[in-house]
Amino acid sequence: MKFEDLAKKQYQDIDNLSTLLKSYVDVYRLLIAGASELYNVNLTKKSEVRKALERVENVGELIDKLVSTLDRCEGAYLRYCKIKNDYITTTTEKDKIFTEIDNELNFQNSEREE
Repeated sequence: MKFEDLAKKQYQDIDNLSTLLKSYVDVYRLLIAGASELYNVNLTKKSEVRKALERVENVGELIDKLVSTLDRCEGAYLRYCKIKNDYITTTTEKDKIFTEIDNELNFQNSEREE
């Protein structure tokens, strides 16, 4: 497997973890709102409020684990991006880029004239 493919797969993993984190944070916020509503209802038993807060705490622990995992994963991916950028920056010749841009502009202008 090429290193670029490995980096792409790692990016997909990070993206999936980020999506999962967003979902957990949304659930966490809803659980907090629900627990708050239960607390403000006079007929609610304290045990029900405690259970709601335990659920909030459990989701909070999952969020902490996801954030920790993302911290570990993104380091390698960010190093890959930096190394790739450094290589492209040092090996790219400005004249070739300018020639490519000029050719593209000339091509676009020639299409319009027809």
